[in-house]
Amino acid sequence: MRTRMQPAPDFLAGFLDLEQAAAALAEMLARAWANWAPPKPLSYAEWAESERELSPEESALPGPYSLDNTPMLRGILAACDDPAVRKIATQKPAQIGYTAGVVCSVMGYNAAHRPSVQVAVFPRAQSARDFADEKFDPMVRATKALSACISLKSRAKGNSTLRKRYAGGLIKLVGANSPADVKSTSARIVVVEEPDDASQNVKGQGDVIKLVEERAKTYEDHLILIGGTPTAKGASNIEAEIAVSDARVPMIPCHDCGESHTPQWENVTIPEIPADQPAHEVYGRSDPSRAFYSCPHCGSVWTDEQREANILAASRRPDYGWVATKPFNGIAGFHELSELCSTFVGSRVPVLARKFLEAQAKLEAGDPGEMIAFWNSSLGRCWEYKGELPEDQELIDRAEDYPEWQVPVGGIELLLLVDVQHDRLAVSLWAVGRGEEMWLVHWGEYYGTTIIPLAGAWLELEQLMQRRYQHALGVWMTVRAVGIDCSDGQTSDAGYAFVRRHHQAGVRPVLALKGASDDEGRVEIWTPPRLVDPNKRATKASKAGVAINIVGTAKAKDLILGYAANAGRIRLTGTGAGRMHWYKGVRPDWYAQMLSEIKVPNRSGRRAWKKRTDRHNEALDTCVYAVYLSRYLRLHLRKPVQWDVAELMLRQSSLIDDTPPAAPPALQQAVVVLTERKPAQAAAPAVVEQPAGEQGAEPTAQPTAQAAEPAPAEPMDIMALIDAHRHGRGKPAKQRTPLETMLAARRAR
Repeated sequence: MRTRMQPAPDFLAGFLDLEQAAAALAEMLARAWANWAPPKPLSYAEWAESERELSPEESALPGPYSLDNTPMLRGILAACDDPAVRKIATQKPAQIGYTAGVVCSVMGYNAAHRPSVQVAVFPRAQSARDFADEKFDPMVRATKALSACISLKSRAKGNSTLRKRYAGGLIKLVGANSPADVKSTSARIVVVEEPDDASQNVKGQGDVIKLVEERAKTYEDHLILIGGTPTAKGASNIEAEIAVSDARVPMIPCHDCGESHTPQWENVTIPEIPADQPAHEVYGRSDPSRAFYSCPHCGSVWTDEQREANILAASRRPDYGWVATKPFNGIAGFHELSELCSTFVGSRVPVLARKFLEAQAKLEAGDPGEMIAFWNSSLGRCWEYKGELPEDQELIDRAEDYPEWQVPVGGIELLLLVDVQHDRLAVSLWAVGRGEEMWLVHWGEYYGTTIIPLAGAWLELEQLMQRRYQHALGVWMTVRAVGIDCSDGQTSDAGYAFVRRHHQAGVRPVLALKGASDDEGRVEIWTPPRLVDPNKRATKASKAGVAINIVGTAKAKDLILGYAANAGRIRLTGTGAGRMHWYKGVRPDWYAQMLSEIKVPNRSGRRAWKKRTDRHNEALDTCVYAVYLSRYLRLHLRKPVQWDVAELMLRQSSLIDDTPPAAPPALQQAVVVLTERKPAQAAAPAVVEQPAGEQGAEPTAQPTAQAAEPAPAEPMDIMALIDAHRHGRGKPAKQRTPLETMLAARRAR
């Protein structure tokens, strides 16, 4: 007979309850510690493939993100993990998946996995909004890890289209055209999108890439990510970044011979159609539908499927398919990345062949726009503009044999132009003559502080402005007008102080100049100046204060350099209107600096001036200012007779040997009208002493044998004389000025 189980004693039940409570407590603490535990270490690629989801809004391939769709991006993300890499530059085609695969992955990782302050710079504020609406916000909505930490709809937390706040960090999207936004926030992660489209000089405060790099310096483990499509060779910002990097190139193995190479368009073959078929209107006898890629080592023909498989195989190597071509110095560079390295359907060889043939047909018809776009956006290469500017050697060969500091024959008005840098003043002295023919008299740089008013390099500028310069005719000239660049915010106050001290309206104007915010040529070279100094009551601008003269720099560069073959004044040879001359002893860097900018199509298809990245441009800037001063003085509107008068006045100025040359016969009569002589004074009687023998005789005053000479002629201001002559003729006698009355009397005689 089985005995019934007896219930446990009360004292044992208490022990059982304690064990259950301890187990429950341990489980609760484990859950709590799991929430507080640091996240599992993940690389950028691992986070992207484990956490990211692509929505239909941002990608044609929605679903879990996979780098197998963009294999060559795996190496770029791996470089982001490398603690030795502080900057990454990527020169890429337009459709390679870079923005979604690299930029969005880096920003998402540093929001959800390692919260940090991030700044992303786009060419314009509208580009930043488009990125938020089309790329970033859809990624946040589709990715749970991001939607859990970023509230897109919450305005109470300070979120907006361009600001995304989350625990431990902030994402700030800015336009490169706003210096305040670019410079205001320090960040560990800095992203620069399409640097070739961004401003090279953000409202006179410097290059946008340099400005944002300064924002990351306070973080020891910062990362700067720069990526974009190139534009013109020698003027591309992303090309310049690659030049200082280790310049990695993709190396894709051949499935037949095993040799690796960088995919190039030169390895694409476009067969011709059969001889019995008529030529296509656009493609001619080429058949893009049968275009194929082949290995340059063994000649093996690759299908698109084989090409994509080879790319995927390269991305799975330890080097991820990238090989450096230069020593590493902290900057990882990725270039030679074309659509031939893409696995997208739109990047298949027959599709690219059609684009190439269509662009080639337009190029042969005289329109290079589509070929430039194919070169930049499909092949990721810089387009080289040939023949639009002369070579440096062409300018060197045309240098003329006249000494520095001497004004050649033909130069009548002397203009001093100054480009202000933080550590120096770049100075050009140009002489201008008939038809705006120009001669370079001096080019140099004067080192010293330029931030402190009336000190350092400004003292040397005073000496240059006040000294006299010898003319080839033997006379001495002074500077007619001075133009000073006051675009830079750090040095503009010192420039204004110099203008206030030395400006003499109508005698020797000293102007504060600033380039217009226009790189296409829509602003005229001369526009009305803008007053900046307040009056005594600070109620409006003072007419006696500093005026900012806005210079249409792009239009002046159109005039000087041009952008078509054989265009621009700098190409004109010989003598005459519009010609430019320079002396053989000019400093060698002047030639390169005069050719430092090129006008190339921007993303909108309009040509815009871009600075070449391999040289400075101060010499060109001062030449632009010389053209502006010529327009300010109305030298381009002077009539031949006015130039004759100006040259006559130059010849009548003080000479080295005090013997003025005779005026030309045709101009001798003009001297009577254009000079004012003081009335001849009676000669003072000479006192003739009596001989010593004649005592008591008073000295008598007797006239000398030669009458006193009249006082020398005093030159008048040329333009004042001309204006008085023009305006005084039709006025009644009572309304004439003294000068107009004098000229009227002389006309009557």
